[in-house]
Amino acid sequence: MKFSHLHAIITAVDLLSRGAGTNGFAVHRHHLKHIAATATVTRSNRQISSSLFESTVAVDINGDEEAEIKETEPTPLGDEQLEKVVPEELVKPNDLLASLNEPVPEAGHSVESRETKTGTVHTLTVHLGMPGHPEPLVFETGRIGRQAAGAVLLTRGDSIIYSTCARDNEPKSKINFAPLSVEYQERFSSAGMTSGGFNKRDGAPAEHEILVSRIIDRPLRPLICDGWKHETQLLNWVLSYDGKRGVEVLGATAASAAMYISDVPLMRAVAQVQVGLIDDTFIVNPTNEQMAVSRLNLIVAGTKGAVLMIEGAADFLPERTMIEAVSLGHSVIGTICDGLDAFRAAVGKPKKLDTIPPPIDGLQDAVNALMTERVDASMDMRGTKKEREAESGPDGAMYIYCVEEMLKEFTEEDNGPGITNAIKGALKKLVSNRMYNKAKTESKRMDGRALDEIRKIDIESGILPGVHGSALFTRGESQTIATVTLGDKGMRQRMAKVEGDGFKRYYLQYSFPPSCIGETGRVGGVKRREVGHGNLAERAILPALPSEIEFPYSLRVESLITESHGSTSMASVCGGCLALMDAGVPIDRPVAGIAMGMLLENNEYTSDDDAYVVSDILGNEDALGTMDFKVAGDKEGITAFQLDIKCEGLSVKTMERALEQARIGRLHILGEMNKSLDKSRAELPATVPRMATFTIDESTIGKVIGPGGKQIRSIIEDFGLSNMDVGEDGQIQLSGFSTEKLAEAQEFVKKLVEGGGGGRGGPRKDRPQYVGPDAVLGETYTGKITGIQQFGVFVEILPGPEDGSSPGLEGLVHVSELHTERVRNCEGFMRSMNVEELTVKYVGMDKGKIKLSRKAVLEEKEASK
Repeated sequence: MKFSHLHAIITAVDLLSRGAGTNGFAVHRHHLKHIAATATVTRSNRQISSSLFESTVAVDINGDEEAEIKETEPTPLGDEQLEKVVPEELVKPNDLLASLNEPVPEAGHSVESRETKTGTVHTLTVHLGMPGHPEPLVFETGRIGRQAAGAVLLTRGDSIIYSTCARDNEPKSKINFAPLSVEYQERFSSAGMTSGGFNKRDGAPAEHEILVSRIIDRPLRPLICDGWKHETQLLNWVLSYDGKRGVEVLGATAASAAMYISDVPLMRAVAQVQVGLIDDTFIVNPTNEQMAVSRLNLIVAGTKGAVLMIEGAADFLPERTMIEAVSLGHSVIGTICDGLDAFRAAVGKPKKLDTIPPPIDGLQDAVNALMTERVDASMDMRGTKKEREAESGPDGAMYIYCVEEMLKEFTEEDNGPGITNAIKGALKKLVSNRMYNKAKTESKRMDGRALDEIRKIDIESGILPGVHGSALFTRGESQTIATVTLGDKGMRQRMAKVEGDGFKRYYLQYSFPPSCIGETGRVGGVKRREVGHGNLAERAILPALPSEIEFPYSLRVESLITESHGSTSMASVCGGCLALMDAGVPIDRPVAGIAMGMLLENNEYTSDDDAYVVSDILGNEDALGTMDFKVAGDKEGITAFQLDIKCEGLSVKTMERALEQARIGRLHILGEMNKSLDKSRAELPATVPRMATFTIDESTIGKVIGPGGKQIRSIIEDFGLSNMDVGEDGQIQLSGFSTEKLAEAQEFVKKLVEGGGGGRGGPRKDRPQYVGPDAVLGETYTGKITGIQQFGVFVEILPGPEDGSSPGLEGLVHVSELHTERVRNCEGFMRSMNVEELTVKYVGMDKGKIKLSRKAVLEEKEASK
């Protein structure tokens, strides 16, 4: 039996024997479902059994004594028996879907205007008409940010986002791209918090804010009129956050609305929604509680007519499910876009088109006549990427020759300073058209491959002897060195968000140095592209990882790109998965990734008939094609996906065709990976610290930590541990390189919390107990605040004797019982009250401790009015 399996059983015993609360059961039930093929746990009186492959482990719970582990015959177990372990009512999945049965307003919109002292304020109200989403989206303009080209307040429930669009007055004629920048910031004040930095000021964007900025940018940029050269900036701030639903998709919709009503030439309304999946039921813009158990996190952006972008992650879902989710999301986008069209008709400014240069008559025909044969010849070139780019790259001989020849006929004096870029643009369009023609007439691509052919793959694992796990993954001229580091809880990555601080047990960091494309450049800070690519690869691998119960290590994956010629993020998925397996991480379902492209005759629109989908795209096909569709998963389902479109949208039919072709390509790549490493290493490397995890009573945590952390530091030093982590729930994780020392440290801690002191300091005296009259259930008391924690406030409701011989009677006001409305930050809430006493109601006992409620007092006061 694997140690991880035994660890899972012991954890189950511990949870059940201690009567874990709702959250503990919910999390454990999730892990049982996640490892359903490995273990199923049931409870029968005072026995827990778990089927593990061909054997079953039974654990007898004997009070405070250690559990006895014994082998028994396997018994087939189903959901009905699983229910005995984790009662369904504790998890409450039905509650998560109950809101879908409540009535909601019909889909539709209305635009209203009102006069104020400062001018006319216009409001658009959009009802999505979707089950579980009764709150409308309310767009407002004219009250705030009136000097920007476009400014919108978007409200949903109590969440508010403020988005502005601004532009420079003069165009930059010598650039050949739309100069758009996007910023997104979640202000800590929106959730009643402040930044944890030294100066308490919201600073540089966090990783998740960079990712949201990217999903705002990507669907909008392709729809800005070609030739727009004014510096344009979209700024987005979360001003208020109600904690109910994620606000990321609101940022993109608000930014789109601000740009759409401005004079920046965004000619179509764009909207964005999120789709989740619980028990085969799709949910649009799910709540945070629903997303916590959803098997799908899909973000869809588009116009009323087509999809522009998808982004997200899934738990090995089939392609058909993805198509259904995209279709549902797109139908809701159409509802929002109808409202934005009406909003623009009411308040939109005329689009500024006078600075966009018109097409130069005859230029495209002249470039076609001069360069078609040379372009066709360049596509038949073989050799290295560097040799091909010397001829056909953006600064290659072909472009230089074309510009020189065309300037003889189309001079700068006659056509302005932007003529050079116009010539390059015409040549780029010709190359794209010839790529399409080659696919249509020969079913071949510019490197000679068939449309669905994957480049040669070469894999080496375990190439770096000093690291925990490593792999070199090469596909054509794209290459990455992936490495894995395993550690304890101290290695987790901290995240500060408006939802509160959190930690990531697993994370993937992607690096793209300039040398990987044969160039020099700045190195140091992480670029936005690196953040986005790393996050995509991270999400792709996540569903394949074992649960923390099975494998208690923190995992850091690094992907160093050493060569780049198409889809290095998908190479990072393949290399990262192989490196994890090389490190001994138990991965039963390896994942791979592939990037798909699309060639069109006319890049301004998509037709299902003339679209040619290509597999494993080159950098040129990414730059000159109209689609970059990255899909990752295993043999049976998808784990991550990302779609970007450069035309005006993608039909669901074409997307379905691309997904099927991606599935076939993914199977080929998985086959090549399997040849190199068909399963995870059986043993962890000697350089990986060993773990020991156990639980103590929460009331004894102070004994383990000691004054100022003195005791925990002493334990680490005396037993030669790498680290020791003590959780708020009493769970202790020890890490070190000696199994014997870990066992000794664990025994020492157990004796310490039992009062023996483990040989240091001897037994401690019992804490004095309250002596006095009992509190009366249902009575209201006004008591002194004796302690404030993140989870609640301690209040002394009955005082002790004046001589101090015994303490007063204390109870806990849980954070959920502090107010009738949700309190997100207990300590901040109490500081804002600035009181030393609270009036509370005695509402019961919990595990021998007094439960108090201030919310009940407030509700009674409100009812008596």
